[in-house]
Amino acid sequence: MVNIKVILGSTRPQRFGIQPATWVTELGKQYKDATFELVDLKEVDLPLLDVPTPPAMAPSNQNAHQEAWAKIIGEADGFVFVTAEYNHGIPGVFKNAVDFLAHEWGNKPVAFVSYGADAGGVRAIEQWRLVAGWLRMFDLGKFVHFPNYFADLDDKGEFQFTDEHAERAHSMLKDLVFWAEQMKEARTKLQ
Repeated sequence: MVNIKVILGSTRPQRFGIQPATWVTELGKQYKDATFELVDLKEVDLPLLDVPTPPAMAPSNQNAHQEAWAKIIGEADGFVFVTAEYNHGIPGVFKNAVDFLAHEWGNKPVAFVSYGADAGGVRAIEQWRLVAGWLRMFDLGKFVHFPNYFADLDDKGEFQFTDEHAERAHSMLKDLVFWAEQMKEARTKLQ
């Protein structure tokens, strides 16, 4: 059994990201060999990076909130990053959370769900891929994105997910679970 963390990387009021994050977590329940857990950075509530030593050069116990965050990320075997795109880039709060750790991210697969205006968040995904590579994460290449998501909200503000969205998500999640299993075993050989 592998543990997949779906990390919601926006903390803004009335954020759209909670909808795709909850949706992909629910889709994950269909995978019998994996558990999917939604991790909401709004609830994690990390301050701005405040550890004195860069995380790549020190254990992840420099303060209580870093240690708690390291436990959440350390127990994961893979990730889905649910990311907005702010000004052609990564949300600051999400990058801050990732920067709190180093070793806990490594040798684990990551997939992306993004949203935004015309590009649907793909520019944020491209930036995440640079960060993920540096942290020794395995980028699956597959992703789900929601361009102009606001045009598909109903009168209650709920997004209308389609069969095509679900098909793309399942293609991504199937690969994510497979690689999480493979890399979990491989990580034991690296230690």
